[in-house]
Amino acid sequence: MSETKLIALLGTPLGHSCSPTMQNEAYRVMGFPAHYLLMETSPELLANTISNIRKDSAFVGFALTTPVKEPAVPLVDELDPLARKMGAINTVVRREDGSLKGYNTDGYGAVRSLEEEGVVIEGNSFFVWGAGGAARAICFTLAQREAERIWICSRSDRCEKLTGEINTLFGGEVAAAVRASDTAVMNPLVESADVLLNLSGAGMQGREGETPVDSSCLRPGQVCFDATYNPVQTRFLAEAEARGCRTINGMGMIVYQGARQIELWTGTTKAPVEQMFRAVRQMQ
Repeated sequence: MSETKLIALLGTPLGHSCSPTMQNEAYRVMGFPAHYLLMETSPELLANTISNIRKDSAFVGFALTTPVKEPAVPLVDELDPLARKMGAINTVVRREDGSLKGYNTDGYGAVRSLEEEGVVIEGNSFFVWGAGGAARAICFTLAQREAERIWICSRSDRCEKLTGEINTLFGGEVAAAVRASDTAVMNPLVESADVLLNLSGAGMQGREGETPVDSSCLRPGQVCFDATYNPVQTRFLAEAEARGCRTINGMGMIVYQGARQIELWTGTTKAPVEQMFRAVRQMQ
């Protein structure tokens, strides 16, 4: 394969994305002739954009981000089994005949990030703030990996809806919903959980002063994960560190989910994650 292949990121807005820098550095290191580009795409334009990519043999696939991860599901020909359960995709492989297969690597990225830090998924309990796209992918992956308990907390009824889907699809009562306003219920569960995951967006750029929980609920030895990687340390992680918790930011999640995408698009078994980490750090 000598001609340059194309991979696009669809969604809007895309100006903040570190993916082009990270992905293109990976292809350079691998010697794989591909270019990752941004294609601002609203849900209204998604079907037409995907149709055009399907017809263009220069593309080996595309990525999807907010707000088109769910609308893209009916527009592909085949779904990975876990992505089918999630009802959302962030990665699509274009085959030579133009057919499209969808995957979701968000949960994989977060779980691998945890595991690289020594966290065992099976048999442990997880408290999750947030019930949006990232939380959905991660909670489904935790359930698939046989987490003992997943508490899902949000301000709206999205936590109940996500909990119901997970329990229906995986059987049993692995997931339970908690409303963020019900601190009398939430706080003791936070203290009891093995791993805490802030997937709510609190603490990200524009919301730097926010945290999902009072730090008095945290106990030494807990693992605290934040999907945000810019800033490197959110208020949640800073307070967790001060309480003696182990802290993990979202850089590993973004790198590992991207690495899995590269492996799917290129057919390789190992993406150059060290160089990808370096590329993301240099952007900060």
